Amino acid sequence: MMRMLRVVLAQPRGFCAGVERAIEIVERALEKYGPPIYVRHEIVHNR
Repeated sequence: MMRMLRVVLAQPRGFCAGVERAIEIVERALEKYGPPIYVRHEIVHNR
């Protein structure tokens, strides 16, 4: 017999402060310099 599992999603969800800041910096660079913008590593990662 299979047991039912319940998934509970936390509210609110979103990025951590560091990711929010990194995205904001890239967005400001786009406004100031225009595309393309290159970054050395992933801005958002799950490790």
